[in-house]
Amino acid sequence: MHILKRIFGFFWALWAGFWFMVVVIIFTPAYAIVLGIFGKKYSMKCVWVNCHYLSPFLLAMSLIRIKVHGNERIKPDKTYVFVANHLSQIDIISGTAVLPQPIRFLAKAEIKKIPFFGYMVKMLGIFVDRKSKESREKSVRYMVNELAQGNSLFLYPEGTRNRTDQPLKEFKDGAFRVAIDAQVPIAVQTLVGTKELNDPRGLQLYPGTVEVYFGEPIETRGMTLDDLPALKARVIAEMMSHLKKG
Repeated sequence: MHILKRIFGFFWALWAGFWFMVVVIIFTPAYAIVLGIFGKKYSMKCVWVNCHYLSPFLLAMSLIRIKVHGNERIKPDKTYVFVANHLSQIDIISGTAVLPQPIRFLAKAEIKKIPFFGYMVKMLGIFVDRKSKESREKSVRYMVNELAQGNSLFLYPEGTRNRTDQPLKEFKDGAFRVAIDAQVPIAVQTLVGTKELNDPRGLQLYPGTVEVYFGEPIETRGMTLDDLPALKARVIAEMMSHLKKG
């Protein structure tokens, strides 16, 4: 039975991957045309299409249901630094599908190499080479500028997918530094159940339910970088409160 489940999971992952590539191949040139005609200021509208329409479509095609808790705490007209835990490849579509606003996201430089998808991310997101201090500093300045323009950010403090047996990996400082620099509240999103549907250590995907929890946004107004460790600890505690239950 275990082998049959893994075989099903493999082919279900291929099915979901097929629809993902269909969406990317269709919408990457469409976004390029829109941005070429109307300019980069329309990139957030393209991001909104991704979040509000394409992510729910991909979840529906994969038979993945999202159950949201606490989304009434997030105000659509406010600017936030959204932070989330990162356990699987379906985290992005699961997390962004329930956001009440478009977001600017940070992506690792390696994604540039993925055909079509890399170009879509280049148009809509912020790339960072984690091995380069200069690139990291540049991305921080870019993110603070985006927040100043009223565009929310979506970041994974763990930096990459958690392939360990622990609920969370060690958090990087970037998301918290940006929130403090811009004096923008942090909105904590915790995803529970994604690892069971899409283990990061294998190529399997299964239908099922993902639970998404939003905590009360944490105000950073008046904070300095001296407050960063305590802010980070507070976010970790918020996420752990849900992950332990899950």
